[in-house]
Amino acid sequence: MDQRRYMLWLGFALPTAYKRQQALLEAYGGDAACLFTDAANGRLPAAGKREAAAYAELRQKANEAYIDACLEYLKKRRIAAVLPVDENYPALLKEIYRPPTVLYVRGTLPKNLPLPIAMIGSRHCSDYGTQVALRLSEQLSGQGACVVSGLAYGIDCACAQGALYAAGSAFPTVAVLGSGVDVIYPQENHKIYQEICERGAVVSEFLPGTRPLASHFPQRNRIISGMSRGVVVIEASLRSGTSITVDCALEQGRDVFALPGRVTDLMSEGTNKMIADGIAKPIFSAADILEEYGVRPRREAPAKQVDETGLSFEQTLVVRLLRVCERSFDELCEMTGLDVVKINYALTELEFSGIIKQSSGRVYSL
Repeated sequence: MDQRRYMLWLGFALPTAYKRQQALLEAYGGDAACLFTDAANGRLPAAGKREAAAYAELRQKANEAYIDACLEYLKKRRIAAVLPVDENYPALLKEIYRPPTVLYVRGTLPKNLPLPIAMIGSRHCSDYGTQVALRLSEQLSGQGACVVSGLAYGIDCACAQGALYAAGSAFPTVAVLGSGVDVIYPQENHKIYQEICERGAVVSEFLPGTRPLASHFPQRNRIISGMSRGVVVIEASLRSGTSITVDCALEQGRDVFALPGRVTDLMSEGTNKMIADGIAKPIFSAADILEEYGVRPRREAPAKQVDETGLSFEQTLVVRLLRVCERSFDELCEMTGLDVVKINYALTELEFSGIIKQSSGRVYSL
């Protein structure tokens, strides 16, 4: 217990300074309690100018009251602190270069993270990219995978939403933040953040209360890829932030997948180039990803036959369109030519009758 307490202290006192943390622990043979005692008594080993500031910080915070205050802060905000020695620290994350000394968690991390797959993409995504992200993440989560994302605007948020929608998923998603785990960014994602805390986990290597800074996000990206078996890129321009996560994935020996797109779409230039350069494997369905890991997708039950007797004209139009494939609300409006009031009424009646179901993003299917 003492070692755990003082390992947490080291993480609190020198957050994300992993090189210095490791050097100090090596100097003390991994004995964090002994390091704490020497820091408190001003007996740290000789240091150069670079280390002097860090050592001064350690001496200042090397007291039991500081540790108690930090632990109380976590307790009040329902934040768990997970160390690499803990059984629920993500196993794959331990393999990366300088993994976080402390991982702060809201929600619950399981002992074994089920097939973690990172899903990333552009913040300025197309409607097509959003729909594919929702569908793929829902399918992956429904087949037992855990979707890992950054909870940013665009594709990240869509992937988390799709994973949460999957029926019967034991542990649908993990969101990795570039801020403290208790700082929701962007604020518009507050609702989905709460849902992830309830059914999955929100994690961060940054101290609770840390504001989101631009420099944090490249650092966060190595965690997204590091805790995942593979990384799926849905949409990306040629100069996209997703390339940082892809580079991290390649350095960490992770698989990279990409969704091909039309050559005329700016948001597909990056993914198409990854495929052309042999960096990423092209994927067209969740099955393409699952098969890479020896998972045979469970077959979905076929849609039931719908008796159109008794349906209104509007409801019949919707049912016949959905027989071909799922459709978004906007697609149904455009294809039927019905006004918004009529299409809304038809969809509501069909949902109440159990004939159709609605997925995230107002996508409908039989």
